[in-house]
Amino acid sequence: MASQSNPEALENTKHEIGTAVSSVTVNDVAITPEQINAEVQYHPAESLQAAKYKAVQSLVIRELLTQRAIGLGFCDRDEVLESTDGIFETLFETEIQTPEADEATCKHFYQNNKQRFYTSPLFEASHILYLAPEGDEDARQSALKKAQNALQRITEKPDDFATIAKAESACSSAKTGGHLEQITKGQTTPAFEQALFNMQEEEISKQPLGSEFGYHIIKVHKRLEGKQLPFEAVHEWIVDYLGRQSWQRAFSQYIQLLAGSANISGFQLKSADSPLVQ
Repeated sequence: MASQSNPEALENTKHEIGTAVSSVTVNDVAITPEQINAEVQYHPAESLQAAKYKAVQSLVIRELLTQRAIGLGFCDRDEVLESTDGIFETLFETEIQTPEADEATCKHFYQNNKQRFYTSPLFEASHILYLAPEGDEDARQSALKKAQNALQRITEKPDDFATIAKAESACSSAKTGGHLEQITKGQTTPAFEQALFNMQEEEISKQPLGSEFGYHIIKVHKRLEGKQLPFEAVHEWIVDYLGRQSWQRAFSQYIQLLAGSANISGFQLKSADSPLVQ
């Protein structure tokens, strides 16, 4: 039987993988360092050690599924190598059953998550950008001082916003007085979007906004609030979302069952929540 996962064992496993990958086997079938190194490219992570851990996890899960498919007579090992996706799909259809969410379940989800189903607010806004790349502290300090100086002038004379934008902004919108046309969710950087979504019509930034590009002064001309989408408009999305959630839970449980009846050495299987194949 495979041993149960625990934080200390997982850290030990990650350490082993991050240094010299020792033998990892699933029911005496070896997962080689060469396989792990080839798999790493499909698992971007914050470090090579973390990427290798994810790669081994994926290979162990794949081997568990391969052995199960062979055991059920769906294929032999050579056939798995030739057509992994098709064989695994047959395996999942046979052994993982997930009912489709009914109307009552979908409506319950909608009522409890109405905040998800709003159209994005729509803004008409302008900005002034003082350019300064991240990591260049001298440029950041210089840009911040320029933005603070400009904001003080704008606070005293709000009508000068466009004039200052034309003269000082490093954005291509400077030629139109900083005007950015209409903006909705996902069209700007996260920092800019967060600040913008917290502003009201005719409001000007109370302080310069820092982003990866530098410092901004923002002016909102118009704001149209988002609208609640009716259940009928999002019904298909909810059915699909709940179906994917249900399948992922069932898949994770299925992998844990396979792992529980397997002899896995050299690796502690944490969970099956990462993609099987990327």
